[in-house]
Amino acid sequence: MQSQDVAFSPATGKSAKGRPVVDVEQAEAALVEHYPRLVRLAYLVLPPSLGRSRRVLTAHALTQRALPRGRTATATVPAQPKGRAGDPGYALVRLQVLRTALAAGQPWRGRSLPKRSQLPPLLPQVWGLRLFPRSGGADELALDQRLSALSGPARAAYVLRGLEKLPDADVRTALEAAGVDRPIEALREADEVPAQYALLGSAEFDPCSLQARPTDLMRRRQ
Repeated sequence: MQSQDVAFSPATGKSAKGRPVVDVEQAEAALVEHYPRLVRLAYLVLPPSLGRSRRVLTAHALTQRALPRGRTATATVPAQPKGRAGDPGYALVRLQVLRTALAAGQPWRGRSLPKRSQLPPLLPQVWGLRLFPRSGGADELALDQRLSALSGPARAAYVLRGLEKLPDADVRTALEAAGVDRPIEALREADEVPAQYALLGSAEFDPCSLQARPTDLMRRRQ
């Protein structure tokens, strides 16, 4: 993620490369306004092997850390011309959420230090409870199983197509900006899952509408 060290024109609000420059207040406004959608995107891209409770907390943690570190940052992914996707601030925080969610799904090799996104989240923390989205129907369960069989980049491609309604050219650009080496292969792998995009908006995949269950009851009984 690029920080404040970007040359830009106050007259155009763009960097020397012609990309929109986003200040931290604009990014924060986009994050707050679209927080539920960004957390859902992170939850869908994260590997299901984390378990639903840790996946929920990690999705919130990654989204809450998506603001640029400097006062300004350059949006490396072009914004769409209309609506939410036309906001460079939204494009910036979405890219950061996507990048860290993909990094969290990478295997940790013991000889190297894990990335921050690969560790259990420091915040938010919940003690004594398991939190997870409400259960969906058979269609949602089947889709979740199909998505879990995909690689992280392919899962991200499917989500960007279905949840964000991006055309394949913009999906490829977003994946490249997020550090995916073979975005075309990711798109092809995503083609293996039926295009049931409406299901991505269901309660099964909503990490902001949660159920709570206790943990470690027998241990606390001692």
